Order: sequence, then structure tokens, then C-alpha cells
Amino acid sequence: MKIINKNNFISIVCVSFTLIVCGKLLFEKCTGFTDKFYTENIFMCLGISVLATAILSLHYYLQKFPFVPVVIGQYLFLIGLIFGGIWIMGHFSENAPSAYRDMFISVTVPYVIGAIVYYVSFFMQIKKANEVFMNLDTGE
Repeated sequence: MKIINKNNFISIVCVSFTLIVCGKLLFEKCTGFTDKFYTENIFMCLGISVLATAILSLHYYLQKFPFVPVVIGQYLFLIGLIFGGIWIMGHFSENAPSAYRDMFISVTVPYVIGAIVYYVSFFMQIKKANEVFMNLDTGE
């Protein structure tokens, strides 16, 4: 069962991006943090939203593999891409000393929340489909 497809990919990215940016802004307002790199960080949030949504959408193609390794593999793939991007960017500009830790936290928290929402929705749709098939089978 495919939850994220080409018809709803952009809307899912937009919703997740909006929620992440609103969460970022609320957190910064509550802590009194002023972001010197506001524009760059907003575009980084958009890029990570697209990347994370694309990685979650790969679940459809990975259903033949065990669930837990797929979920862990998807997360490790995302973090690997993020850390690789930080490493590459470090060759062109100076990274903050806590860049890896900051991105680990900034990516992990929204991704875990998004993955939970995705997989709960997935299993609820599977359960609903099974109930429909069971009702057809029993003639109800």
C-alpha cells in the first residue's frame, strides 16, 4: 500500500515543512534565540523536508524486507546524507563546532515524529483494508 505517491508528495512536503518551520520559530521565540542565518536555515528545512519525505516514500518498495531494519535503514540513510552534506559544506565554508550535533537533533526529532505519523497511518490503512476484505469474505 502506497501512502506517499506522486499525487500527494508535494502537499506532504509542504505540510511537513510548514510544521517544522513553525516549530523552529516557536522554539526560537521561547528560548530568545536570534538566527543569524535565517534564510539559509529555512531553505535547509525545505531541503530536509523533501529528502525525508522521499526516504519515507521508499517504504513502499522495501515492504518485502523486515520492518525494523527498513525503518532503521531509512533513518541511517537520511542521517548519512545529512552528515555527508555537512562534511562537503565544511570544505567550502566553516562549520560551527557543534554542526553535527545540531543537525543530528534538528533532523532526528522531526523525522521520528514524521516517521511515527507515517507508519501509524500505514498500519491503520492496512487494518482498514483487512477489515474490508474480511467483510467481503464473510458476506457482511
